[in-house]
Amino acid sequence: MQSRLGNPAGLNLPFVQVHEFLDPATGERRELFLSEAKSTAGAAARLLVLLDGNLSAVPAALMQHARMERGLGNPPPCTVVGVGYPDVQFYDRARRTRDYLPPMPMGLDTSAWQGGRADTFAHFLDASLLPWLEARQGAAFSEVGLFGHSYGGLFALHKLLHQPGRFDAFFSISPSLWWADGWLLDQLPGAVGRCTGRTLFLGIGADERAMPGDDAQRQALHQERNLQARFARLVAELQAQHLCFTAETFAGEDHGSVLYPAISRAVRWLMRPAPGDQHNTDQHQDITRP
Repeated sequence: MQSRLGNPAGLNLPFVQVHEFLDPATGERRELFLSEAKSTAGAAARLLVLLDGNLSAVPAALMQHARMERGLGNPPPCTVVGVGYPDVQFYDRARRTRDYLPPMPMGLDTSAWQGGRADTFAHFLDASLLPWLEARQGAAFSEVGLFGHSYGGLFALHKLLHQPGRFDAFFSISPSLWWADGWLLDQLPGAVGRCTGRTLFLGIGADERAMPGDDAQRQALHQERNLQARFARLVAELQAQHLCFTAETFAGEDHGSVLYPAISRAVRWLMRPAPGDQHNTDQHQDITRP
């Protein structure tokens, strides 16, 4: 395990540590961007795991430490870890595709869709990453959250529905529901039985659709993927099962820019006041309010 201070943008953020992590199951190298915030709350620590960590970890860490600096409530100690890839600045498109996409469902045209190994990556999070982080801090986390965007948002839903493991909260932002012709939406019957007792936050940008000025290729892509309609179906089907969750449409945000306000929702969940704190509020309000 190699460690250093820094981040992919070359900024001087002393509270972000970068660790090169060797996946013992596959032999692959991953890069972890780790930020810890101490507290006097006396509660067990919480953990937030962010996918696409090269891009998502630094804004999450800045929000984390800014909230500590502002003294909002009395949050418990908390850790943010972004799971990324070495030797890239923002995305490793090939590896995130393999990690985040489920295996190709039976009966679909493999020339039209690309499958991945989401189950293998889920096992890495449960069996390698969490034990290493807990051994590092010397105690188990009281709550663990998972944040994913786009393909990562699809992965978060897939893990919640099939193997949630130790994770208590799932933040699925602009999930790629169009993948495999909307296959994941067909996995929703009975979701309440797998999701009860866990926090689920769904988010999408209001501008994730064909917009004035888009060229013909982009308009055709939006029409083919039809993400807004698929997202609405996801929300409606979960509501029909009387599942408790939060869904938010972020005004003025597109598929790329929605990442940043959505991260703030996950950080609020992570840093909500410890039980018994006089500033404690219910979970729904804590996630959705500024």
